[in-house]
Amino acid sequence: MPRLRRTALSLCLSCKPEEVILPKTLNVADVMPGDVLLCRSDYSGASVTEVTGSKYVHAAICVRQGYAAEASGHRVKEIEIEKLLNEYDHIAVLRQPDCWSPRRVNKLQSFIDAAISRKAGFNCDGMRTFEERKKAHEENLMDKLREFFEQTPVDPAVDCKSYFCSELVAAAHVAVGIIEPSAAVVYEPSTLSPSDLADDFTFGIFCGYLIPYSGYIIPEDDEYSAAPRLDEIFENKT
Repeated sequence: MPRLRRTALSLCLSCKPEEVILPKTLNVADVMPGDVLLCRSDYSGASVTEVTGSKYVHAAICVRQGYAAEASGHRVKEIEIEKLLNEYDHIAVLRQPDCWSPRRVNKLQSFIDAAISRKAGFNCDGMRTFEERKKAHEENLMDKLREFFEQTPVDPAVDCKSYFCSELVAAAHVAVGIIEPSAAVVYEPSTLSPSDLADDFTFGIFCGYLIPYSGYIIPEDDEYSAAPRLDEIFENKT
């Protein structure tokens, strides 16, 4: 199953050479349940940047107005989005339009509540072995798909003892049914980094930034500084 990358969509949008698109900023109140929050830091998370090449070093998911769920520190928890923003330089918000029905939002909250209730921890081992596991997953993917379709399909196991940040976000998409069982073979949560979420429209299209204060300047090297926004994409289609 090929992944859609935002670079491909960029080629579909016509922009005049002289046109300057200013970064769109959002308020915390604009963030909706199901939105993926990618957190950038130029000064922390160097080990993540070294592996992925991205300065987006953390991922969380909005569960309800003003609150996100994350795997951070020692556990899975809910955090006020304002507090999350204070811990990073800025946040890029990804949104998957028309996917997050009230039923799926409720399933998302139930998934997070269950993880917190069973005291799901932070997957340190998963972080440490990420590169090796991702490589093995990609090398064995066709065998995994063949095995899936030759056997009686079963629901993916997403109720884990621990998660790292992007693993939790991806597992949530499996738990609510946005990623179906066959696709979950490809989108194995423990093999996805924050930059993998950023590069795949399954997890949403960029719709704007949360910035820490008025006048904050988005760095020129930011992955989304020239990316088409969700509102521009739909405006371009009309």
